[in-house]
Amino acid sequence: MDDRLRHITEALEEADRQIVSGLNARAKAIHEYNALREGARDEPLRIPKKASVIASARALAEEFPVESIEPVFREVLSACTRLITPDVVAYFGAPGDLAHAAARDYFGHAPSFRPSESVTAVLESVIHGHATFGVVPLETSSDGAITATLNGLVATDAKLCAERVVPLRYQLLSQSGEASDVLKIYGSPQAIAACERQLRSRYPDAILVDVQSGEAAAHFALGDDQSAALGSPLLKELHPLKLIDDRLENDSAAQTRFGIVGNRLPSRTGKDRTMIAMAPGDDPGALHRALRPLADREINLTRIESRSAKNAEWRHVFFLEMDGHVTDRAILTAVEELRRIARYAKVLGSYPRPS
Repeated sequence: MDDRLRHITEALEEADRQIVSGLNARAKAIHEYNALREGARDEPLRIPKKASVIASARALAEEFPVESIEPVFREVLSACTRLITPDVVAYFGAPGDLAHAAARDYFGHAPSFRPSESVTAVLESVIHGHATFGVVPLETSSDGAITATLNGLVATDAKLCAERVVPLRYQLLSQSGEASDVLKIYGSPQAIAACERQLRSRYPDAILVDVQSGEAAAHFALGDDQSAALGSPLLKELHPLKLIDDRLENDSAAQTRFGIVGNRLPSRTGKDRTMIAMAPGDDPGALHRALRPLADREINLTRIESRSAKNAEWRHVFFLEMDGHVTDRAILTAVEELRRIARYAKVLGSYPRPS
């Protein structure tokens, strides 16, 4: 038994050395790329994209759990990106909120994360170069697509280049971590609404107090030993608070889909999603005619919904999601035809579908 344990221990230590050696080799290659790029002036030099690196790594996994490959490699790639040019990621909401969690989940820990008070502020940060990427809510499982985000994508040149789905999960945190100490529970209106039934059931004597964000709730909890903060698991990482209770949301299956926005569309992968906004006009049969270019090319339309238009020239804008990349011949020609038929048509994003 001792010989077998020693062999296992030695194998683990050797594997760890190989991991660190691989990380050092990747960092060295990045430094060499930086040196090459400095001497190349304006010549574009491209290294493998994040999606293709992760896909290749998943294909190589044998003993290691495949579902864990992506988060591991996102951290590695995030650190390598920082060696090239540190990313700045703007997100809608306060530190510790769901958008911050989605940003951390997608980009890893290396970028600089900046909270923004509105979806518009996030999009403008990206457009004007103050942020490399932005993270905005696309839809919730309870309320559907977020109108502010759809309108913002129509009104600006920001492009959807990825998405991330984050499960709705709330925890109760306090200084002591003792449920018996809690007399007040602070949380954002959204958090309290998502957890109110569970809170009333588990903490019937506690007073529920609306505050601006989970970050604000954490500050109240830190200042009062009889108060608790309701927030995402990330809130516990950001503040010295202890866990009282977990999974307080009324609907355990609830989730929010976040969009990652940037200034360029990612390349085609073969498993992509495209979003288009279009105004077909208000005359009878206009929508039917506008959808014909997609149907004729057998493009799989996965979602369609409308919003009232701010433009006086038409009443409604329709948002279409479909399988495929905008550079696929079928979608490319369909969009060209749609632009001739509809009063307005714009590609909002085209990116790899989440695995």
